[in-house]
Amino acid sequence: MTFTSYFDGSSAAGSLALPRLEAAGGRNISALVRGTGSIGARHLRVLQQLGVEKLYAWPVRPGSSLQDRPDIPATAELVDAYPEAPLDLVVIATDTRRHVEDTLEALAQAPGAVLLEKPVAPAAADAKALLEHPRAGTISVSAPLRFHQGFAVAAELLPRLGRITSAQLVSQSWLPSWRPNRDFRSSYSARKEDGGVLRDLVHDIDYPIMLLGAPTQLRSALGSGILGIEAEESADILWDSPAAVHLRLDYVTPVKTRSIRIATDQGALVWDVVRNLVALEWPATESASAGSVEAVFGNDADVDTVLARQSLSILQRAGIDGATTMDRFRPASLEEGVASVAICDAARTASASGRTEKVVW
Repeated sequence: MTFTSYFDGSSAAGSLALPRLEAAGGRNISALVRGTGSIGARHLRVLQQLGVEKLYAWPVRPGSSLQDRPDIPATAELVDAYPEAPLDLVVIATDTRRHVEDTLEALAQAPGAVLLEKPVAPAAADAKALLEHPRAGTISVSAPLRFHQGFAVAAELLPRLGRITSAQLVSQSWLPSWRPNRDFRSSYSARKEDGGVLRDLVHDIDYPIMLLGAPTQLRSALGSGILGIEAEESADILWDSPAAVHLRLDYVTPVKTRSIRIATDQGALVWDVVRNLVALEWPATESASAGSVEAVFGNDADVDTVLARQSLSILQRAGIDGATTMDRFRPASLEEGVASVAICDAARTASASGRTEKVVW
């Protein structure tokens, strides 16, 4: 098979319908979103678009109203406790420092599935109670990059490209532009105890683990001083798995960049998240010149579509929706979410010590 024919032979590159509940057996699906900030509101909108009939919105602040919240579906019912009726899905979209407590409370209701926003907890050790919970297997951790069709294609093609020799990942953006109507210095991102670029961009740690394997040890250098916040503003992480992997994460770069380039002994694979494309590159040989071929996945640019794929995949894997339209994707398990947080922990330790540190959780 030639490089140019790889995309034609990729099952993940095939057409992908917009996500929609299709096989719920005629019953109404219910979901509750804990936390009604910007992320919680987006989850509510996505679930409505999926076709979830009964939506509950539970704000963190007691006495909150939804009257001046056009970003939240009008059909969502405002609650201040879990309803008596059983729930198919609970989404935890509160601040990171509340994640474990709020998830334990959700598990006590025995919903069909729990979707926990990233990161799982401020530190991997904080997640012990979740890992030991008898219903831990019902928890998925939000990792939207896994639900880009471009990523699914990259993951399918990579094993065909020979031995991996190195990988370079970059995820760079400008924190002040994340929430234009709010002072970034007062956001959770600025807080040292539960913010910082490592936790904020933990999904950029999750997906290279899925592609390349998890490290047992790493080196790291963290940076700060440009934005004037308590938490780290940039991170350079280096590990071997066994090929050398370098991650550059920061939110001090106004021109957004997000991509991974994986070199192999046959060529290279590039996934560019900003441009929504996957490219294959090959070197010159005696019989052919160097070249490249790429495929663009335009629907990956729509954040709501990507999140809808994630929610639908979780509902399908839990047997709540009987269809298999999201089979090409795999949600992040609780264990995988904690593993990414453990890498964040090790990166902070390695930067402070100036030494190679083990990843422990």
